[in-house]
Amino acid sequence: MVAPLAMGLISGGINAATGVLGAFGQQAAARQRYADDLAFQTANNRFAAWQAGFNAKVQDANKEHQFWKETVNYNQQRSFVNSQRNVDLLREADQAQVVFQNRASAGAAYADDSAALSDQLAEAEMASAVAQQQYTWRALSARASVQALNQEGNSVERIVNNYAFQLGDQLSLAAIESDLRERQYDRAQAGQVAQYLNRWNSQTFYEGQQFMDPLAPFAPLPTLITPPPPTRTGAPPSNAAFAMNVATGLLGGVSAGFSTYNSMSRLQTPSSRIGPGTPGGRLGGNVLGQISNYMDS
Repeated sequence: MVAPLAMGLISGGINAATGVLGAFGQQAAARQRYADDLAFQTANNRFAAWQAGFNAKVQDANKEHQFWKETVNYNQQRSFVNSQRNVDLLREADQAQVVFQNRASAGAAYADDSAALSDQLAEAEMASAVAQQQYTWRALSARASVQALNQEGNSVERIVNNYAFQLGDQLSLAAIESDLRERQYDRAQAGQVAQYLNRWNSQTFYEGQQFMDPLAPFAPLPTLITPPPPTRTGAPPSNAAFAMNVATGLLGGVSAGFSTYNSMSRLQTPSSRIGPGTPGGRLGGNVLGQISNYMDS
């Protein structure tokens, strides 16, 4: 009975040791795999965060470059608008000078023409007055000459009355001519005023154009960094599973020991017939006997 028990213990111990060692190996491999996965996840998260920041910097650089181009274009457009305004101001100044010169010449021409008409009317009135005075003196002289003859009669009265009638006609014609000259002077002065207004309004001031300023570009907003998506490595190796594997290895060793013990016990059980494989047979009996003697010794 000692030999089957020893063989069972040896077999069970070997199987139990193999199972326990396998459980420890599996546990170590699972822990190493979990450590590698955790390290890879950490490195992946760091790389994702770095890549998000790098992409944000690249986008910010592109936005800054685009903003710089838009700013250059804006400054060019603004310079062009200011140059157009300067040209428009020069046109306005030149036209204002032309208007000033035209209106100054119109005023001077009106003053000269109006003065000429006034002088012409004054000369005509003076000439008419001198003519009237001379005619009056001649009429008075003629009447005085007739009266100096000391003659009387109808003939003398007719001569005197004729001179008075002629003087009256001359004075009436002179008054009519004076009225005509005054009306003609008024019409001429009105024509001068109309001509002066036409010359005054012939040149107008330049109306400046409206130039719209270009819109300044808007400064770019900083790019928002998108956080990396969450990842999951998994749970670490279970101690309960490890304990179950160890227990399974031990139970397997116990089962293998019992199985070996039973098998060895059946080999030592006596048989009623003698033959190979039995303690009384020629071959089996000798072999088992030698093994039994060896184990007993």
